Amino acid sequence: MGLTIHYKLKGPVRTTDAKIWALVGAMRTRAVAMKRAGRVEAVGAIKSGAKDFLWLSEWVMIREDEHTTRGVEVPVVKGYVFTVTLGEGSEPLRLGLCQYPARVRDRSTGRMRVVRGTGWRLSAFCKTQYASLQGWENFHRCHTAAVDLLAGLGELGLRVEISDEGDYWPGRDEAGLRRKIDEYNGIVAAFAGMMKDAGDEDGNVPVQSPIFAHPQFERIEAAGHAANAAHLEAAKDVLKKLKPR
Repeated sequence: MGLTIHYKLKGPVRTTDAKIWALVGAMRTRAVAMKRAGRVEAVGAIKSGAKDFLWLSEWVMIREDEHTTRGVEVPVVKGYVFTVTLGEGSEPLRLGLCQYPARVRDRSTGRMRVVRGTGWRLSAFCKTQYASLQGWENFHRCHTAAVDLLAGLGELGLRVEISDEGDYWPGRDEAGLRRKIDEYNGIVAAFAGMMKDAGDEDGNVPVQSPIFAHPQFERIEAAGHAANAAHLEAAKDVLKKLKPR
């Protein structure tokens, strides 16, 4: 849970491994330029080892009945990826392009499943919310740098899709971003505070959350309570029902 940027990158339809390597290199060059401008903290090397793709598996969703859906993992066949360290508290931005198999075996049934989509691509996300624990300026820099870097990749010939929970993209709405981070922090603080209080009352293991480190935790918790009172009460009722009798 947390304010996140979701994104998809897709390379040219007809191309070669050499051209993809060069394209990912051009992506990294843009990231390095942003580091030199002071907008991101670090840019990693391009990697192509199997362990570098563990976080990039896709999923084929299988409907077993009208109530149950499960996923079949589609691992990367090959690819070129690198990470961009945005700033303290933010998840890194993962960039690059990968190839996936056209079909994958469903381990639970042994059947082969068709994978939709072809070509070199990447689908990932980057949670920036907890960069706000270091203040608005840090969060603003991390979030806007991630969006601006992603958006600029279209100039290299990539198809880029960005879904920004912060409402900064597509209009680069600064006021909207400020509203959203306050809203998300309030929601997380209110629910985390409620869970902590419930745990304290029952003598359970203390609840832990990065939001407790926010320098204005009490203020944002109060705002979150005011804006989400009905949801909090419903959650409290659920917790009471789950308590052992």
